[in-house]
Amino acid sequence: MDELRRLQKVGESTLTVSIPREYAKRMNLSRKDAVIVREEVDGTLRLIPATASKEESRAVIRAEYAGGDEMLTELVVGCYALGYDTIEVVGRESLGDKVAGRVVGTVRRLRGMEVVESDDRRVVAQSFIDPTKFPVDSLIKRLQLLVSQSLGYVMDALDLKHTGRLNEVARVQEEVDELYWLILRQLLVALNRRELASEIGIESPLHASGDRVSAKTLDEIGGIIRDLAEELARLRAQGTKMDPRMATSIRRLAAKAREAFNTTVEALLTPDIRLVGRSVASVEETVQLEKEIAHQMLESEEYGYARVLVSHFGQLARYCNIIIEISSHRLLRKSSRVATVQRSA
Repeated sequence: MDELRRLQKVGESTLTVSIPREYAKRMNLSRKDAVIVREEVDGTLRLIPATASKEESRAVIRAEYAGGDEMLTELVVGCYALGYDTIEVVGRESLGDKVAGRVVGTVRRLRGMEVVESDDRRVVAQSFIDPTKFPVDSLIKRLQLLVSQSLGYVMDALDLKHTGRLNEVARVQEEVDELYWLILRQLLVALNRRELASEIGIESPLHASGDRVSAKTLDEIGGIIRDLAEELARLRAQGTKMDPRMATSIRRLAAKAREAFNTTVEALLTPDIRLVGRSVASVEETVQLEKEIAHQMLESEEYGYARVLVSHFGQLARYCNIIIEISSHRLLRKSSRVATVQRSA
């Protein structure tokens, strides 16, 4: 709906514009109702009825068309991430104990969702989450802490002797997955309910897109660390002995990768040219060290067992480049001592 409206002057300096009648009727607005006026990044103004009620959304999944148990889980998680308030899984006749149990187990991993009804034919889950209680930056910070914790467990086990905490990595990765799904849900809420966007910590749709890519990257890095843990457990089970010199080299590489990771996430959460520069340097140093260790392994066939480990740490550092790019873009959205941003009418 595009309508041309002329500004009217009220008093000495105030300018007003009328709201289209059909819009006011559709939004149930009347005289003296409050609206939020928000300036968007592109200079446009957005009107948000302050009294607008949230419409309940519901998704119904037909289990017989889901294409298997794994796909059914993906569909339930997808409905959650897309922000549906109610998720209902139904069967043509009976879901069966196995399918119903899988749905209930999946819902239990979705933060803020609870099963409110369950029988032979359907499972119904309802959201009880208050989106304003979970700012996205806080969730990303929590992701950083969890991934860094997992990396610490892996570093402790690099000598293939102290591997007792490797089992913790899989558990932590489950929590990382849950937080990632919650972040996706929060971002969709911020885009659909713009009156809540600032409380969720989303400045604009551009901000939301960067957060989604960053959260997915953190989830992928967590997956790399889980793979590292599995590889170390496999080497331990085979009775592999880690050469002390190689263990020292890989530990240096792991420490560099961890430094690059933590600095990169800090630069995302606090866009600063010095932090971005440090993260770029840390990633470059990690990749260079990976190459040096790889050449060292090529010169000696006895280090072949460590190639997967070294490759994973290099991959972890390269993933950081995705977040660095987003941090750089955020740095340039507003004027700072680094760059002056000008917009012409």
